[in-house]
Amino acid sequence: MWMTNYGHFRNTEKCYSSDEHMETRMFDTLLQLPLFQGLGQADLTRILESTHLNFETLPKDSTVVRQDKICSDVILVIEGKLRQNTQSADHSWSVDEEVGARSLIGLDVLYGSTRTHRHTFTTLCPTRLLRVDKRTVAALTDYFEVFRLNVLNWLTTRAVRQTQPQWLPAPDSLCGRIIAFMRSHVEYPAGHKVFHISQQQLGQYLGEDYRYISKALNQLQQQQLIHKKIKQIDIPSFESLIKQ
Repeated sequence: MWMTNYGHFRNTEKCYSSDEHMETRMFDTLLQLPLFQGLGQADLTRILESTHLNFETLPKDSTVVRQDKICSDVILVIEGKLRQNTQSADHSWSVDEEVGARSLIGLDVLYGSTRTHRHTFTTLCPTRLLRVDKRTVAALTDYFEVFRLNVLNWLTTRAVRQTQPQWLPAPDSLCGRIIAFMRSHVEYPAGHKVFHISQQQLGQYLGEDYRYISKALNQLQQQQLIHKKIKQIDIPSFESLIKQ
């Protein structure tokens, strides 16, 4: 059996015990996470008893992973909130997004030729995480069909979401082009975003004079869709921006 090759269940928070109430809480916690949804109690029991699952709680302002570092495990957010920062290739500008509970980090770069993280994640508050190492992910995928289907569903959904913006109608205004640029550089088209970019840089990407960029941003700000600052564009609700 594959389980004998992967050690025993380890939990840095000492959350697991033989107590029935604690078992129920642990089952409920796992079933809320995207890779474990749909697994039966018997399967969950086998996973908890025989698999490396590392639970941890990190304080505010802790770095979870750094962009361009090798990905060695999958991280699931149980409780809390993270800041996801993505740097441009030349590190001259970046985008901040917020990531909440039930999110999944690292699965898309765990295997294959590109195995480095594409974002830096930092905790915005005390945050509970579950880390599953690479070998264990492979074993669970091979042994449990439901787990394998969850992996495939997450990867395919992500692939479809990333290609959809490429097929949207071309914008007919500078404001629309700015919004399209922003949409193509965010991971999730909703929630709070902050673009750390100058108007000159944005103008270079769009082939426009920064004065026209400034005017268009002022229009969006007058509609209360963004808050413009020096080298920063704060977007309180990205879903409201892309609907305008």
